[in-house]
Amino acid sequence: MEKEEINLQEVLANNLIHYRKASGLTQLELAQKFNYSDKSVSKWERGEGFPDVFVLKSLADFYGIKVDDFYIKEHKPVKISAYQKHKQLYLQLFSLSLVWLVTLAVFMLVRLFLPVASTFQPWLIFIYGAVASFVVLVVWHCVFHLRFIRVFSISGLIWSIAVAIFLTFESMTDRSLYLVFFLGIPLEILEILWYLFRRKVHQRRVNK
Repeated sequence: MEKEEINLQEVLANNLIHYRKASGLTQLELAQKFNYSDKSVSKWERGEGFPDVFVLKSLADFYGIKVDDFYIKEHKPVKISAYQKHKQLYLQLFSLSLVWLVTLAVFMLVRLFLPVASTFQPWLIFIYGAVASFVVLVVWHCVFHLRFIRVFSISGLIWSIAVAIFLTFESMTDRSLYLVFFLGIPLEILEILWYLFRRKVHQRRVNK
């Protein structure tokens, strides 16, 4: 019985390696698609742990096979659908579309009901929409563990907030708050340093 369990574990580990490589993914890329760490994927492929049934079902759906196929030595052809392959991109595009749909709706409502004497400029709504877009991207990049791309989305968030503050203040008070951009510089530096630090820690973990 114990030998049978060991054999099943070896078959599962070998199949996890086969189907991952057949799909053209690295351990890190596969981990990002399913919101797991690459260390977890590495343990599964070394036979040091089992992914639970829900993860196996998700993997099977992704590869276009059945869960039972992970426990047989005969390899099935990998059939990854376009949606599964680009799921992260589709989710981000869908979220951004919703943000700009809401932004456009708010802009139209503001144009309709904003008093004529108001100092607020409706076009600022689109600047706030850009800020919201970067917030959405930062959230998704955190969820998908896209560390490198997240640096750019956080940078975009920092500077879009600075632009929003600058333009809002200038349009409503006729004064220039250009100093807000100087505040963005240390924040940008801190973000880059944090990325480099996390990258170094990750490399140390991988090399252990």
